[in-house]
Amino acid sequence: MARTNGTDQTEKARNAARIIRTIWKNPLISRYEIAERLHLERSTITHQVNRLLELGLITEISEGQAGPAGGRKPIHLAINKDYGYIIGIEMQVEAYSVVAVNLAGEILRFKTAEKLITQESFIKDVLDIAMNFAEEMGGPERLIGVGVGMGGIIDSDRGIIHYSIPLHLTSPLDFAAAIAERTRIPFLVGNDANCCAWGELAFHKADGLKNFLFTLVQFRSGDVAIQEYGGVGVGFGIVIDSKVYTGTNFTAGEFRSAYWTEGNKAQFSIPAEEIKHITKKPQLLERLIRELARNVALFVNSFNLNKVFIGGDIEACRLDVPAIFAEEIRHNWMYPSDPACEATYSTLGEKAVSYGAAGMLLYRIFTSTHLPVDYEGEEDPLVLSLHL
Repeated sequence: MARTNGTDQTEKARNAARIIRTIWKNPLISRYEIAERLHLERSTITHQVNRLLELGLITEISEGQAGPAGGRKPIHLAINKDYGYIIGIEMQVEAYSVVAVNLAGEILRFKTAEKLITQESFIKDVLDIAMNFAEEMGGPERLIGVGVGMGGIIDSDRGIIHYSIPLHLTSPLDFAAAIAERTRIPFLVGNDANCCAWGELAFHKADGLKNFLFTLVQFRSGDVAIQEYGGVGVGFGIVIDSKVYTGTNFTAGEFRSAYWTEGNKAQFSIPAEEIKHITKKPQLLERLIRELARNVALFVNSFNLNKVFIGGDIEACRLDVPAIFAEEIRHNWMYPSDPACEATYSTLGEKAVSYGAAGMLLYRIFTSTHLPVDYEGEEDPLVLSLHL
């Protein structure tokens, strides 16, 4: 029986998504190499690549080397990094940071500002921050989407914030539905530490990252943060087999030290009353970092992780945090060989969450199973892919 037109269109959409994903993961790949990797006919590759070139999603970079038998030199393909931009936002209790990046993850603009965030104003504030920043970028015409990172238990797939200490949110907030009522621009929301992990996956895709931990450590000096938890917040982004693991109820990565003591508002054995002075007391800071590193070492040992990223405000402290982590990881390792795990800074500092939120959206785009290649209207095909 002949396939229906709908089935044929679905296959075209899948093939387009597979092709653009392959180009994204393998910059400077040739048409021939794509056909070999995806086991698709050359005619299919030619048609879809030409369509993607017409749309401006990909670009031809340069000629490669001819093969041993000679013949035509292959043309390298890559994602057109300047096709559009993505905005990433970190929402805190008393401040926010916002960044714009292109499709290669290059930072185009960044800023941070103080602003008291409340549950009642949250949706409006997120929209205002994004759209005002888009205007600073020259307008929203080339805006592909917005990623939002914040503390809380969040279902990123459905866009539901189940619980958030910063927002004092104890009942679910349907973020996706509330945003959709106000704009057609795609917005994704995610836990802040998970966003950092998505950022590493999206912007370091060629580095072979498969099993790693992102340790996000933030120091907050605002009155609310100090009263709530001593001003030091820690969360993990856990990546297993190149996927961010969120757990059964989206609580994976929420941190409380194994040394925590009953009644302490802070996440550590150190009382919250002491932790609020931690940035001024190097010995106390080292004690906290070492306690955190011992908790991380258990993850490394149990899951055989090959990388630990350390990001957030902690990157600015004067201690050699990766060295402390490496020491505790070795101490916890039970085999005679050294653990094959590297501890390193993320290098993003205060940008870690907002940059990661942009990476979360970018990763979603390029791992979409469908791309509307037969789009003929005025809407952005990458934007459309986020709705499929």
